[in-house]
Amino acid sequence: MKRVGIIGGMGSMASADLYMKIVKLTPAKCDQDHILLTIDNNAKIPDRTSYIYGDGKDPFPYLLDSVKRLENSGCDAFCMACNTAHYFAPRLIAETKMKFLDMPKITVENISKNYKNAKKVAVVGTITTRKSKIYDKNLEKYGFESVEFSKEIENDIMKCIYEGVKAGKIEEKKDFFIETMSKIDADIFIAACTEIPLFLPFVPKEFKFVDATEELAKEIIKFANS
Repeated sequence: MKRVGIIGGMGSMASADLYMKIVKLTPAKCDQDHILLTIDNNAKIPDRTSYIYGDGKDPFPYLLDSVKRLENSGCDAFCMACNTAHYFAPRLIAETKMKFLDMPKITVENISKNYKNAKKVAVVGTITTRKSKIYDKNLEKYGFESVEFSKEIENDIMKCIYEGVKAGKIEEKKDFFIETMSKIDADIFIAACTEIPLFLPFVPKEFKFVDATEELAKEIIKFANS
């Protein structure tokens, strides 16, 4: 079995959500059937969005520290429990021999396989994730249209992430999240921020969400057992 490393702490609750999904999706009958994981919950990594918009400390050295710790722990592959952090992925890949499990790429490939009639896809994540087009470049490859958001919707999604999940107030923001999603015209919604899946248990089934965290969890299990 191969060992997979996760750069966590962005945020810690989202990292815990990824880990729980891995455990639940692993077809294990005993402790020893679970996969080998190293999680570096590096909660000191500076905010990615602030830095990319020119108003914060550079997260890259912190991310690289995590990569080296995972590498030294014997990991064969690594991933990040944060969508926005994929902005730094090319630089991190250049610094390691480990395979990178690319969450946006994995997620869009899944949509292409399972939603043949879908055309419009809404990338529900931070403003930076959307602006950096880490999903759009994959959506374009498979012929999907990435739905544009108004500034109001973008700001409301950010409130759900920062004032809701990161602040530990999911219950208080769940209705606001559903109201925000109702303003978006899309065939498929991608939960493209690792905080967003924590709202999904409250979302009506009429909204077809693909949980990027869950798709990454499936790929981690597949790789570990390859």
